[in-house]
Amino acid sequence: MSYTIPRNLLSTQNSKTIKGANFGYTTYIMYLAPHTQNSKGKNLCSHASEGCAEACLFGSGAARFDAVQAGKINKTEYFLANRTRFMRQLANEIEVIVSKHAKVEGTETLSFNGSVLRHKNFAIRLNGTSDFPFENLRIFKRTSNGKIWVYKKPNKNLKSIFELFPDVTFYDYTKIPNRFNNKILSSNYQLTFSRSETNHNEVVDILNRGYNVAVVFGVKDENDMPETYLGYPVINGDESDLRFLDNDNVVVGLKYKYLTGKGSKGKNAEMLDNNDFIVDVEALKEEETEAEAELESMLASV
Repeated sequence: MSYTIPRNLLSTQNSKTIKGANFGYTTYIMYLAPHTQNSKGKNLCSHASEGCAEACLFGSGAARFDAVQAGKINKTEYFLANRTRFMRQLANEIEVIVSKHAKVEGTETLSFNGSVLRHKNFAIRLNGTSDFPFENLRIFKRTSNGKIWVYKKPNKNLKSIFELFPDVTFYDYTKIPNRFNNKILSSNYQLTFSRSETNHNEVVDILNRGYNVAVVFGVKDENDMPETYLGYPVINGDESDLRFLDNDNVVVGLKYKYLTGKGSKGKNAEMLDNNDFIVDVEALKEEETEAEAELESMLASV
């Protein structure tokens, strides 16, 4: 499949960046097509479960429009067909972003109409709708005069995109558990594990190791999220997408997002009752009540 080189790989025009702006951050996100939605059949979400694929946000919000999806697929075709050029463009865009934000005086720069053009603080998320381990692409080298070289083949003596920009904050969600075992994972790259209906053991292991896990709860209001999950405190992950600001060892609670656009409104509502990727909060309450009753019974018999 042919592709065109997009003007930008990173964007700021989406609902996630608006929430980040409320916390004083400009957020840049790259959106690729998930799973195998490309001509080569390459899976960019290698650990996605069946429930995750069904509930994927690739088709929600503005992403439901054909032009938006086509743009994501085009970027994916570009990445798969010419990875070296793609990554060079990505590095160049980040160079420009770093330069622009370095020039911001104070906490923000205003546009001509008084709205915030960019904040001093910024963060970058490379997997908006994909789950690719970019830390494994150690293909960069920065020369002594600051010039960036990009090589075709990864090499342990080269740098990943995260190591190339050690002062930039990167973050992502992932369902790939062994990424948390990666010794080359940079300290400026924060990962949050994502729960699915098939990775319970990995969720427990990662929480026990002190990392954070994102869980989609079947609630319409964030106030209806449980206070704890598997014994760990639940925070409201819908306040912002800035996962690197979260406390350690928490469950990031997320509401399942309904389709709201014309012609698609409510079409995914049945997911709440028919997809185990989404945690049933009422069922959790029943389990807790039964566990408490069983404990009381055991104590009474002692």
